[in-house]
Amino acid sequence: MKQRGFTIVELLVVIIIMAILLTLAVVNVRSTQIQARDNERHTDVENIVTVLNSFHSSTHATLSGLQKSFPDTALLSNTYVTNYLKNHVGRGSLHSPGVDLEQPWSFVAATTFTTQAPYGSIPANLTTSNYVYAAYTNTAACDLSTPNTVCNNFAIFYRLESPTSDCPAPLNLCIVKEYRQ
Repeated sequence: MKQRGFTIVELLVVIIIMAILLTLAVVNVRSTQIQARDNERHTDVENIVTVLNSFHSSTHATLSGLQKSFPDTALLSNTYVTNYLKNHVGRGSLHSPGVDLEQPWSFVAATTFTTQAPYGSIPANLTTSNYVYAAYTNTAACDLSTPNTVCNNFAIFYRLESPTSDCPAPLNLCIVKEYRQ
């Protein structure tokens, strides 16, 4: 009785099939990881919006003597404001997905703006590693050091790793705006 083993061709076919299946699995895992990080970014921004609305509605908004004001971008460096935000976001700190916890907090103030069609003005310091905050009055960027200024609007800019209908390619840019009268 002859023992028949596998031929080289049969072994190569099995190896190729296994390689294809492994490649598909790795691609699927990576896309799932990207989607999970994007979902976490979206959830973080929803939490930040809720906390900023709470800040606006509370007496904590009177740091500059004004009632019912969102913090201006300069106030984001104020220890009281950052502690209020950090303590109410839910995790005690806010780091964008994939950012080392030893790094600075991922919620930052807008620096200079650039114009990129069709989005208009977007912060120059926007990356997938941070959430960029800008406060506005009804007409311009907000500066609470100016007397009688009320920051009644804000925008949070963030970028996803993959485009969605809300954050389309090529920038994968998401903007959440809040308006108060």
